[in-house]
Amino acid sequence: MLFLHSAPTVFSLLFFLFFHPGKLHSQNLDSLKTIVSNSSGNKKAEALYKLSIQHISKNDSLALNYINDALLAVDQDDKLLGQLTFHRAMVFRSKENDVYAIRDLKKASEILKPIDTIGTAEAMYWLGRIHRRKGRFPEALHYAFNELELRKLFKDSSLVAASMFDLGYIYDRMGEYNKAIEWHKRGLNYYSFSDNKGIKAWGTGLLGIAYDELGKYDSALFYNKKAIDGFIANDQKDDLKTWYSNVGNTYIKMNDLKNAELYTKKSLAIDMPIQSKSVTLINLGKIYLESGRYRESKVILDSAMALVKKYDQKRFLSEAFYRFHELNKKQNRFSEALEYYVKYKKNEDELLDETKAEQIAELSIQYETTEKEKRILTQRAELAEKELTIQQRTYQMFGLGGLALILGLIGYLFYNQQKLKNEQLQKENELKDALIKIETQNRLQEQRLRISRDLHDNIGSQLTFIISSIDNLKYGFKIDDDKLTNTLDGISTFTKETIYELRDTIWAMNKNEIAFDDLQSRISNFIEKADLASTKTTFSTEIDHNITDEMSFSSVDGMNIYRIIQEAVNNAIKYAEATVIQLKMELRTDTLAISVSDDGKGFVENDVEQGNGIKNMKKRSLELKAGFMIDSKLSKGTTVQLLVPLNT
Repeated sequence: MLFLHSAPTVFSLLFFLFFHPGKLHSQNLDSLKTIVSNSSGNKKAEALYKLSIQHISKNDSLALNYINDALLAVDQDDKLLGQLTFHRAMVFRSKENDVYAIRDLKKASEILKPIDTIGTAEAMYWLGRIHRRKGRFPEALHYAFNELELRKLFKDSSLVAASMFDLGYIYDRMGEYNKAIEWHKRGLNYYSFSDNKGIKAWGTGLLGIAYDELGKYDSALFYNKKAIDGFIANDQKDDLKTWYSNVGNTYIKMNDLKNAELYTKKSLAIDMPIQSKSVTLINLGKIYLESGRYRESKVILDSAMALVKKYDQKRFLSEAFYRFHELNKKQNRFSEALEYYVKYKKNEDELLDETKAEQIAELSIQYETTEKEKRILTQRAELAEKELTIQQRTYQMFGLGGLALILGLIGYLFYNQQKLKNEQLQKENELKDALIKIETQNRLQEQRLRISRDLHDNIGSQLTFIISSIDNLKYGFKIDDDKLTNTLDGISTFTKETIYELRDTIWAMNKNEIAFDDLQSRISNFIEKADLASTKTTFSTEIDHNITDEMSFSSVDGMNIYRIIQEAVNNAIKYAEATVIQLKMELRTDTLAISVSDDGKGFVENDVEQGNGIKNMKKRSLELKAGFMIDSKLSKGTTVQLLVPLNT
């Protein structure tokens, strides 16, 4: 298991800083209270807000009282109202009251949306983060994508990169590890425009976590260790402690217990609050257990258990019980092993019950909040003399509402059970469809192989026979007619070129996908042959190092790319009278840019009748859905450019 404690510091502090840049400086509590006593309106609201900031996480109840008074004091200032509503959401979050935190974050985003993009983005971030922690991934993705679009408006690449890392981590928690890797890499590429080293280290570490979950441990170690170097350089002790532990866990999975112990101890050596070390001690106990060092394992697990119980870390208690179960089992103490296993199961059940209770409590709070708002609106609308009637109706509504809530919960349980059955049936159908699709693909591949063999054995042998026959004619008979000799040579050359084309076609047919390195190799072979055939022309090839071997194309797309390059090079050799021909391939954002340039005589496109070569290149580029351009100037050469969109 890999552990991630917090988002980068840039997000954990922003909610304090974006309200009044330059104004939020430390102020004496007495002076703030004096302002509150002697002022009104927005000035009073701002002083109350600063008092709330100084008490958040220390005395959340007092912080909440201050911010509630501040909201009552606001006078016709929507931006201040939205900012204070946002801050109240942060107070509720500190109090672990997520229902009210979500309510106020939604209110704040609605108020700030037309007037404060930064504040709106912060609200989106915290809404996504709370939903992610609750396991509500569709909602978390919704808010994270909204946040990303808003961050792009700031032109701050570090914030955009951090938003992409946040999206990747949501996909990671969903089990969509390949998507997580994709977003983390996009964030790191975007990060290259920023000088925020802390965010880069954090994103690199998240990439390592995703590779670990995929079981690609070498990649996981590479990126996690790279992240550790960044954390050391930036003195990020909390993150350093976490990623030392992450590397240790990866080594455990690789059964490299020596390195697992080394990095786990490095994590424990970081000077951090003692309660944050309990889970790392459990991991160290497991390493000793797997190494057969049972006495040391028990000492460490006893220390971990003491911390877990002292600081009421119930979520780690199950793992501690299970490690004691494993320890006693390996020492043949089956009675004690069974006792710890029973404790482990009991704690798991209690955690599940707490989760259910929390869900029910959230539903109750949501219901009570809605009813309270309705009651306030009703009381304001009604006349004073109808107060008794309103109170009676309110009691009735509570009764009906309670009954509706109970019925709703029962209905929800039945609905949820049916939904699980439907999802299972849907997955079974998807599996059947996938098997049918695989079978169809196998049949198509067999047919491709059969057709390619027929092409090679029949047409290939016939073309070879034609070449052999022409050679026999030339050497078997004395042919003095130069025109006839040239014609026979032309037929022989054309036939050889046809065989090369046939081989290229068979090569493409035998593949479902063409990897970039295969395509590059094919193009290189063609360039080498062209170089040998054209002694007056120098060829150069430039391939972007960012293009990886993982890039691939369908067989049709790969063949179209190859043919366009081949046609462009042949045209430069045949018609341009060029001394230099350059092939360049570079990776742009979601696009592979390919260009073939020469220093030949050039032409004016409108003045030249387009032959089959140019028409075929344009047709193939349309099939690729790619951009295609020819830039030619007399005596200055020609450039053929192809912009191939990549699937992201």
